[in-house]
This record gives sequence, C-alpha cells and structure tokens, in this order.
Amino acid sequence: MSRLFVTPALTGALLFALTASPESFREPLLAQLKQYLSATNIARTITALKWLLAIGLASDAHAWLSEFAQNNFRLQSEKHRYDWPKEIAVVTGGTGGFGSLMCKELAEKGVNIMCVDIRDDLPPDMKNNPKIHYFKCDVTNRQAVADMAQQIRQRHGNPSILINNAGISGDGSMFDQTQDSLEKIFKLNVISHYYTVQEFLPAMAKNKKGHVVTIASVASFVSPPGLVPYANTKVAALSFHEGIQHETRIFHDAPEIKFTVVHPTFAATPMAAPFMDDLAAAKAKVIKPTMVSNAVVKQVLSGRGKQLIIAPGTHPVVYLRSLPYWLSNLGLKIADSPMKKQLMIMQEKRKLRQKQ
Repeated sequence: MSRLFVTPALTGALLFALTASPESFREPLLAQLKQYLSATNIARTITALKWLLAIGLASDAHAWLSEFAQNNFRLQSEKHRYDWPKEIAVVTGGTGGFGSLMCKELAEKGVNIMCVDIRDDLPPDMKNNPKIHYFKCDVTNRQAVADMAQQIRQRHGNPSILINNAGISGDGSMFDQTQDSLEKIFKLNVISHYYTVQEFLPAMAKNKKGHVVTIASVASFVSPPGLVPYANTKVAALSFHEGIQHETRIFHDAPEIKFTVVHPTFAATPMAAPFMDDLAAAKAKVIKPTMVSNAVVKQVLSGRGKQLIIAPGTHPVVYLRSLPYWLSNLGLKIADSPMKKQLMIMQEKRKLRQKQ
C-alpha cells in the first residue's frame, strides 16, 4: 500500500487533475474539494503530490538503472536467443523447497531440467515428468560435481541455465558452532557455487549465451543473532554473484551472460519447517515458496538479469548497508530487547527438543 502513494501514474494523474487539466474539469474538481478542505490545505496537498511524484520517479529511475547495470549496461534482452524446448537448466537442491518448484515450473515451459540433489531418486511428483532428469551428486565434492557435469554434457549437451539453489540453514550462537557444522554450511551455501560455475560457465561464455542464478537471502544485508553463520554464507553468495558477473565480462569477454541474485525472506519450505513455531512467535513474515520460484522462472524466461528482493515488509533491511554505521546499528540496537527475549525462548525450546 505504501508503494501506491509514490506510484507516478497515480500521483502524476492527481497532480495533473488539480493543476494542469482543462479548466472545465479542474475548476469543478477544486470547487468540490473546497467543500472539505481549506485553500491552504489544498495547496499543501498539491505540494505533497509534487514531492510524492518526484520520489516515485526517482525510485523508478533507480530501479531501472539498477537493472540496466545488472545487465552489463545492455538495453537488449537476450530472450530472442533462447529456444526453450532445446535449453538445458541445471538446478541444484532440486528435489525440495524452491528447487522442486523451479524444476517443475521451468519444465512446464519446455526447458530440459537437470535436477541435482543428494537423495537417491526424484520424489514421486517429479518422477514421471519427461522433462526432468535426475543426477545424484554431493555438490560440496569437487570431483563429484565434475563427474555429474560430464554426464550431463554427454547425455544432454551444455546447459545454458544454472540455478545454484542448494543450501542449508543453521541456528544457534556463534559459540555453539562446531567445526563440522561450519564447514558443512559454508561448503554447501558458498563453495559449491564455485564448483558448478567452473563446470558450466565456460561453455556459456563460449556460446555467448547463459544465465546463472544465485539464491541468496535478505540475510545478505543483516546478520541476525542466532543466524550468523547462515547470514555469513548469504553475504558471500551476494559477493559471489557480483564477482562472477564482473569476471565473466573481464576474463571471458561475455557481457551477454545474465546473472540473477535472489534475496527471499523466510519461506514455508522444508528448510524452515523446524523454525516455523519460532517464526510465528516472533511474528515474522513467512512467504509462500511459489513467490520465489515464480519470480526466478519469470526472470530466467525474460532473458535479463536482476537482483530480486522477495521480502514483503522487510525491504528497509536492504538499505541498512547504505546508511552510516551509527544509524544502522542504532536501528538494530532498538530491536535488542525483544530479540533477546525471543532468542531465550528459542534456546529453551531447543534444549527441550534435545532432551527428547
């Protein structure tokens, strides 16, 4: 709703009606308003509309320029170069959560899906789809990724779409983390991206056609207590996205390759299932997984790259990094007391679960 008030189409139309429309329309409108508002308040309303229009136009320009930059300052989409029934997409972590939804949605569009995960086989709702092919692989193992990639190339050809979706969550204080838990989350959430890109990006660059999608999080912008390792990996995922886009231009001379980074908030996926009670108690916004999968599929099909922030109600978090440190940290400090209370409740619940 707040976005509506700075939509240029609305504020511009209202401002035009009050100040620049034909007199035969404007005068009766102002006369009607004067029955409810003083001349001073009408003038203030017009001034407010001017500011809202300026803010809306600036916001739209900011969004357009950001997407322009995300596409290497190229106006033209690469959509015309794709023949979807002939395209091959690799989706890691493809059997559950966002991954399974993206696999099925892309398959519906005719794309040939190489679903990658660590379970023995596809789940029943994906198994009979002729467009979805399964490859069991531990993407944290460099040799396993190389073997999987070789199988895909031999059986199907070079992929033009790579969606690095595989990931795990983590919770608890930094001081509760073990060597195994830290290595596991960083290997899967960050290092595996290097392995898959090393295998599939060179052919994309050679063909001057491809799209790499990185699933990050709103935790890329803020590291909440109790989720620090997870947030660290998502900061790294954002940095990976930015770095690989730049390197592809510099080292591969392939500005045609598209890159998309996705920042969802909490979603009702199996990964979040253990924390749903805690999220409900904290009154956290939990989105439907289809909001993420739909957005990713739409972006891939557009032939353009973008930074997708899918976090209703939490957009201000994104801008914390651009504020002076004292101001952003002040905002976080204000939340200390309620967050501390909630974390204590979560810790007690975790102890009870461990005893059981």
